[in-house]
Amino acid sequence: MPSTSPSSRRIAATTALAAFSALLGLALLEVAFRARAGLAAPAGLGTVEPGRIVPGGRVRLGNVVRPSANPRIVYELVPGLDVELLGARLRTSPDGFRGADVAPSRTRPAVRVVGLGDSVMFGWGVREEDAYLARMAGMLEATSPGVAWEVVNTAVPGYNTVMEVETLEAKGLLFDPDLVVLNFVGNDLGLPNFFEERPDVLSLRRSFLLDFVRGRLRGEPEAGPRLVGVPTEVRRFGEAHLDRVPARYRGLLGREAWRGAMERLAALSRAHGFEVVVLAHPEAFAFTRDTARELGFPLVETGEAVRAWAREHGAEDIQKPPLTLTEADPHPSAVGHEIIARVLADFLRTSGIAEKLASRRRSPGTATPAPAP
Repeated sequence: MPSTSPSSRRIAATTALAAFSALLGLALLEVAFRARAGLAAPAGLGTVEPGRIVPGGRVRLGNVVRPSANPRIVYELVPGLDVELLGARLRTSPDGFRGADVAPSRTRPAVRVVGLGDSVMFGWGVREEDAYLARMAGMLEATSPGVAWEVVNTAVPGYNTVMEVETLEAKGLLFDPDLVVLNFVGNDLGLPNFFEERPDVLSLRRSFLLDFVRGRLRGEPEAGPRLVGVPTEVRRFGEAHLDRVPARYRGLLGREAWRGAMERLAALSRAHGFEVVVLAHPEAFAFTRDTARELGFPLVETGEAVRAWAREHGAEDIQKPPLTLTEADPHPSAVGHEIIARVLADFLRTSGIAEKLASRRRSPGTATPAPAP
């Protein structure tokens, strides 16, 4: 058997060492990219398939939200949209709120209303102009000479009260609100609809380094954080599923977090001089009433007006059409939103809040309307 020369052995050893070093380097890069991906976002609970947004095209909720840089807001609407969601036009302002753009500074005498809520206030399944805050503004403007009523609807489907108050503090205060309307619903102590996704960094079916290289060769931007959906059964009563909630989000849910958000709203109201009204459709829970009373927030409930409408129109169930979108979807229909708007506008007028706010913004010399009978 022929022997190998010392030089051949050195070449083989050098080649083997170089190959080992290259493999070790690639392995270390793979570990680094996995660690980087793992630190980028918290663990997710479900799956949302992203879709391409085409102007005027039909979309799902998962297509029109994106991660927020604020971990207590979690996600937000994509700004600058003009698409169709559930058969209704969805426009979003440059600030990422549903509806037309509202300048931070007033350009006319106007009462500013900032709405905090989730899918009900957002206007799930109804037109922008049929959502109850938009209707309420029209009703109040018709009886408030010399002053407009401008609405900034910050509501996003799936938000809870903690996220809503954080949105007010981070974004809504820029609009100098005179009135903040907080929409309370039954799942406001639970989890939001989405979390940011953490990829499975232990999976051997994917190379994070290879994904990065492929993306760069294709000229694609580096993938940012994605959102994943939270299962409905986990979302509504989140406290019972804390083991499935990423640690950074556990402060968003439960009675203590909700109460803390309400107290924060009261502090912001005192600091910035705006009124707060809590609205519940159709009714609030007992603890909601107690908290609103303790904090000095008026509570408006629509149940009596909804049931009166149902009796007058022969509707047997207020949780079904024509008061809701469908039998399976209890979100209020355009009819339901009109009732909510009327109840809220009537309360603001009869309580004197509407005229108090209008007087603050009305141009000097404008006649004050006679008190409502």
